[in-house]
Amino acid sequence: MNHPTGPDANKQHRLVARIAHLPLLPSIVARIVALDPEDPGYFDKLVKLAEEDPTFAVRLLRLANAAASAPTKPILTVRQAAIRIGARESASLVTSMSVARVFVPHSVGRKNLWIHALQVAVAARTIASLAPAAHVAPDQAYLAGLLHDIGRFVMFEGASEDLDLVESSDWQTPQGLLQTERALLGYDHAQIGALVCGRWSLPKHLADVVEHHHAYGNENRPGAPRGGHELPRIVQMADLFSMRLMHSPEFADLEPDGIAAELAAHCVRDEWSSPPVSPGHLAPRVAAIRDESAQLARELFG
Repeated sequence: MNHPTGPDANKQHRLVARIAHLPLLPSIVARIVALDPEDPGYFDKLVKLAEEDPTFAVRLLRLANAAASAPTKPILTVRQAAIRIGARESASLVTSMSVARVFVPHSVGRKNLWIHALQVAVAARTIASLAPAAHVAPDQAYLAGLLHDIGRFVMFEGASEDLDLVESSDWQTPQGLLQTERALLGYDHAQIGALVCGRWSLPKHLADVVEHHHAYGNENRPGAPRGGHELPRIVQMADLFSMRLMHSPEFADLEPDGIAAELAAHCVRDEWSSPPVSPGHLAPRVAAIRDESAQLARELFG
C-alpha cells in the first residue's frame, strides 16, 4: 500500500500500525502447509503437529465425538480423531483455529465474514483437489481461500467506521467494492491483506493472491499474477461460489444440472480462458462444501 497522505492519512497510519502489532500466526500453520499430502507419512506428521498443541487436540477430539454419525465408542486419541474426521479436514480445522486466535468474531458482521472465509477455503481446497493438472496443493488452496479477505478482518478490528461507510455505498460487483474503497478511504482491503501477509511472513504467492483476488483479468492491478499458476483463479472461483451461496443458499439443494447452471452463470468469469474446474465437475460437491464449512463455523464459534 502506498504511504498514506491526505485527510485520512492518520486513520490509515493507525491501521498500518495495527497490522504491525498483530500477533504472529502459530508456526503450526506454515508447518501444515509445508506438508505434502502425497507423502506416505503425511497423516503421521499431521497427527504429531496436532498433538503438540492441547487446544487443537481437544477441538479435534470434540469434533470427532460429535460427528453426525456418532462413533459406537468414544474417540480418545488425536490419531483416532484424525482418522474419523479425515486428514485434510483435520488440517483445515487446525489452520482455521490458528487464524481465529488472531481475529475473534464479536459481532454478526464478523461472524458472516468468517463464514464467507470458511466457505471460500473449503471450496478452494475442493476445486484444487478436482484439478490435479493445476498442480496446486489443496492445503495451500485452503489457506489462500481462508486469508483472501484478511484485509477486511483488519478493518473490522481497526477501522469499523470505514467498513460501515463502504457498506452503505452503492457498489454491485467485487471490482466496484475495490473502487469504492479506494475512492472513499484511499486504500482497499486487498492492499491491507497483502500487508498482513507480510507481517506473517507468508509466501509471496499467497500474498499475491490476497492482494489480487479481485483482478480477474489482471486489468485492475499492475503486477497481478499471470500465466500458468492456477491458485489465483481457484480462489477467485471459490470466492464467487461463496458469494452466490450466501446470497442464494437454496441453490445447493438443486439437482446437479441446476447447480452446474448456477455455477456457470455466477462463478465463472469471462476474463478467464477457462475455469479451474468445470461447473459440472464441481456441482456434485457443492452440498458437501456448504455442510463442511458450516460444521467448521460451529466448531470454531458455536
